[in-house]
Amino acid sequence: MRQRVLQATLITVLLAVVMLGIPLGWSWLQLKRQELLTDANRILDVVRIDTDQRLAQGRTFDAALLQRYVDAQPNLNVTISVTYQGETIQAGDPVDPNPTTYVSTIGSQGQSITVYIPESEVRAHTASAWVLIVVAGLSALSIGASVALWQAQRISMPLARLNRRAEEMGAGRARGSWEPSGISEIDDVAEELTRSGAMLAERLEAESRLASDASHQLRTPLTALSMRVDEILATSSEEWVREEARIALEQIDRLTEVVHDLINAPRSSQRRSPGVVELRSVLTQQSEEWSPAFRKAGRELRIQVPRSAAVWGSVGPFTQVIATLIENSLVHGGGRTLVKVRRNDHSTVVEVSDEGPGIDPELGKRVFERSVSGPRSSGTGVGLALARTLVEDDGGRLELLTEVPASFGMFLISAPSDESALDLGSNDGDDLSQLPQGSVVRRRSRRSARREAAAASARDLD
Repeated sequence: MRQRVLQATLITVLLAVVMLGIPLGWSWLQLKRQELLTDANRILDVVRIDTDQRLAQGRTFDAALLQRYVDAQPNLNVTISVTYQGETIQAGDPVDPNPTTYVSTIGSQGQSITVYIPESEVRAHTASAWVLIVVAGLSALSIGASVALWQAQRISMPLARLNRRAEEMGAGRARGSWEPSGISEIDDVAEELTRSGAMLAERLEAESRLASDASHQLRTPLTALSMRVDEILATSSEEWVREEARIALEQIDRLTEVVHDLINAPRSSQRRSPGVVELRSVLTQQSEEWSPAFRKAGRELRIQVPRSAAVWGSVGPFTQVIATLIENSLVHGGGRTLVKVRRNDHSTVVEVSDEGPGIDPELGKRVFERSVSGPRSSGTGVGLALARTLVEDDGGRLELLTEVPASFGMFLISAPSDESALDLGSNDGDDLSQLPQGSVVRRRSRRSARREAAAASARDLD
């Protein structure tokens, strides 16, 4: 800002000096020429009168007489020449072959009189004017630079204060009232920024308070529901009832973790620390949860995952992302939905694809933007945007690999593990029977988990 103000001011002053100085210098030159011509005409009249009188009286004149007229001009260098009856008498410096300033006349006795003023005399009289113009121009530039520096300092300091204030407000740090800078435009922006920051802080605080209150209100009924389902699991003798209760408990556990994250999110601004996530456990759980919905829709959900595949991440967010991709495939896709895991020592890719009509190319460019959903969708367009954010928080990427057929890829960092194939098909009667021995993840007692959750809920409410 300072440099721009200084540059603009100096250019303006320089243009003003040039536009005024050149015409002024030319006018001064013409004025001096006119003054010198006036002096030459005055000398010419004096010499003419004197020579007319002498010749009329029969007297003669010589160079000494003319030299007296030359010496009578101490501040002017002139040359006087008189020609009479073919004889020329001259006084002063030799005449330039091409003089630029001279006057001449014919006396009453027939004598020819000429007064010359050399060009050097004209330049000498105008040089002082040019020096004065240059000094005035440099003085104007100096004054302009000083004024520009002062004005730039006056403008840049409030702008720097305004910039710091905006940065601090963006970081959530409160500030006092704005001290007026004397520049109305900057003061108006600062006041509007203060009002907007206060409104934004109030809105964020209200949203955070609402999320926290809603989370607390949800946690108690979720705990009661999980304890009720746990009782059904413990007392029922029907195997299919126990299996459905177990799946319901896993869904409640995941929902409870989401509620827990909502409670703790406003209390901490630190980024979560990822751990090791066993893909087989998470994908098996997703297969159990979504297979009934796919069977009801007459479709197939197939999951291919290595026997021991682990990545760095967070179980809750990873599970939400997988569930979002499977649900999108169920709602918008068609045919078989395939969840396939490919990995090496450094990275792991979880692909979710189907055999449906795919995604419109225009929509595919904006599919991860919020509030963007398909033309036949009744959703809010938040799922994929939130899924990408959750993956990026764990250091991964979520990309649309192909538009037709639709295929999404989740790129994650691999954790050390052994690799062999495992294929889960949703159309089989017992998916878990395809798991190798020792593949079922051990879980702690549901009763003890329910008691711990109830105790944690009571502590939060206190």
